[in-house]
Amino acid sequence: MPVGHHPEHTVKAYRDERPSITRLILEARWAHYRLTDALEYDPDSDAVPALRRFNLLHAGALVDVLALRTRDPDLYEAARDHGALLREVDGLALGDHPHNGLDHLRAQYARLHQHTHGDSCLAPQATDDSLPPERPFLRPGPRLVRQMLDTYAWANLGLTSRFPAVDVASEQRRHLMTRGLLLDWAATAAPADSAAAVAAATAGNALRALDRRPALNDLRARAYLLDAFRDFDDQHEDEDSHPHDCAGRCDGTGEVLTVLTWEHHGDDNYTAVHQEPILCIGAPTAHAPDCATCGGHGFTYTPRYRELCLDGRIGDGEPIAATVASQGA
Repeated sequence: MPVGHHPEHTVKAYRDERPSITRLILEARWAHYRLTDALEYDPDSDAVPALRRFNLLHAGALVDVLALRTRDPDLYEAARDHGALLREVDGLALGDHPHNGLDHLRAQYARLHQHTHGDSCLAPQATDDSLPPERPFLRPGPRLVRQMLDTYAWANLGLTSRFPAVDVASEQRRHLMTRGLLLDWAATAAPADSAAAVAAATAGNALRALDRRPALNDLRARAYLLDAFRDFDDQHEDEDSHPHDCAGRCDGTGEVLTVLTWEHHGDDNYTAVHQEPILCIGAPTAHAPDCATCGGHGFTYTPRYRELCLDGRIGDGEPIAATVASQGA
């Protein structure tokens, strides 16, 4: 664990614990794996709500620390969203006191590690008017974090007999790329974090080994991560980019952060418990009345939960005829 002073250590919740980026990734991906496994194996288990909270807390802390380092606005908003959802899971309304969801996220992280003060107060030297480090890849930061967590979960679930269709090698390769890029981004934003830089180089050489290529020095191994991801990213980017003033409110990213899962508390009372980026279709969305998945009402239901249906999404005002084709995220 690094003992140096990094940007996140100006926040009280992280100052006492001084968590490393590597440890935050380990905790977040383990929490995400446990939740994904539970949802696939037994979604009605009594353990699922606790695992959802566990996942929100650890993924949120990782996103928050990355935001503090990189000063990336997308990560900052994602950290706030994680905190807001965590407050809802904990039964708190956002307006019941002056603290926002991000304060709650940091407070809960501090309490998890038995620190008495988890408020988000910054030390005076935390102010930095310089330009943030440029993001070295096309994908929004929160989406890269999500890919890193998902690929870890499915690379491991695919090793079991329950999921024979999972391409484990592909998931492992994508996980190495995304984890290595997050480490590299964090190390670049805080050059004193030599541990993150070494971990990024190790991931780069592990990716080269998977690609049956010889090892390189640390800088070139980190550069290989970016080259490999650019090749992957170019193949998966939409040809027509979205404008910054996109009517779908994606701000040009091609994705919109959307609540996907609500927990039912009776009497049509639902609490949002999970959100993630989904594909923006470039317009305000409506739902096809002849959607084969949900019957046209826009949601699917499982015991205790309601899920947003993504299969019948259409741009508001489009003709109904071409709507049943899946447009999943």
